[in-house]
Amino acid sequence: MTSPCLQWVQQISEPRPGVRRGVLALCAALLWSAQAFSATAVRGIDPLLEPAPNANLSLPATLLGVAQAGDTLVGVGLHGLIQRSSDGGKRWQQVPSPVSSDLVQVRFSDARNGWIVGHDSLLLHSDDGGASWKVQLDGRSLLALLRHSYGERAGKGDTTAQDLLAELDLAMTTSATPDVLAAPFLDVLFDANGTGFVVGAFGMILRSSDFGASWEPWVERSDNGRSMHLYGLAEHGGIFYVSGEQGLLMRLDTAAQRFVQVQTPYNGTYFGVRAMDGLLLAYGLRGNLFASRDDGQTWKKVETGLNSSLVSTVEQGGRLIVISQSGEMVSLDRHSLAVIRLQTERGADVYGASTTGNASEVLVAGFAGVKVIQIARAD
Repeated sequence: MTSPCLQWVQQISEPRPGVRRGVLALCAALLWSAQAFSATAVRGIDPLLEPAPNANLSLPATLLGVAQAGDTLVGVGLHGLIQRSSDGGKRWQQVPSPVSSDLVQVRFSDARNGWIVGHDSLLLHSDDGGASWKVQLDGRSLLALLRHSYGERAGKGDTTAQDLLAELDLAMTTSATPDVLAAPFLDVLFDANGTGFVVGAFGMILRSSDFGASWEPWVERSDNGRSMHLYGLAEHGGIFYVSGEQGLLMRLDTAAQRFVQVQTPYNGTYFGVRAMDGLLLAYGLRGNLFASRDDGQTWKKVETGLNSSLVSTVEQGGRLIVISQSGEMVSLDRHSLAVIRLQTERGADVYGASTTGNASEVLVAGFAGVKVIQIARAD
């Protein structure tokens, strides 16, 4: 099973090289992994069945996502790597992972329940704070789910289902393994009642109402006719939001049970979205950050002063910390939307960030591993 990263970049609808930089950086981190998996496939090793190899913890490990689970931190990365820290990110231990495909994001709904998404349509779940993980979905079970769900409807004359099956067959021509849908999942999120969504490349979206025990395809229940890649999820008050490429932002219409498009003033990629009381944020390429006080009816551009892609927002000590791919950070006042530049240590690319439990710190994860950053205002 090969990484779809290069195909993913080639199909991004923004043609200028500079616009693709944020996605290309992630692909650079994953390229050597894709080559390695090509070799394992030749040797007959199945990354969906092969546990993650032991990592050399004396060397920094590339992590693509990190999250807090109570007093514990969990990071995920290449070759199925899952690491855990119980001292605020100073020391890390590898925990068993049932797969060796690349993992790109981790989320926790409480101190015990968490989910990881990754390549080969992987979704893992933990109910013990990240100490152990089980597969809830992968490229094999997803392929079977899609064919069964849309196949039944197509057989009854549903033309939308017939079109989706045709697109699925086309997508399978790019997979090195005939029974695996290799496209990556890119984010997952659940509310307190067990309703959740997983989203990914080429418009993939699924819904669960039982904390991921079962899933229903929702590809056709979104205003995403061009199958834009879906990068981020947010939820507030039972309403979910999805961000994607080419300015795509969608909100869950609970009455219609579908995601409807929210108009925004930007047509570049939104890597993330965040929803809070009286504030909706969408952020992405080239430091672009937009804020709405009326649930997306009107927007204001927030001048961050950052030029690289925004990869994460972290609520810390009553403020929002906005982190860029280059490791630069600003503090955003939720009420006035005023921005304060923070001191940063420039280094290797950053792919994700999290709180640590200390109001004066932020944990960043990236190509050079994880690092605890002390938050201080730049002079």
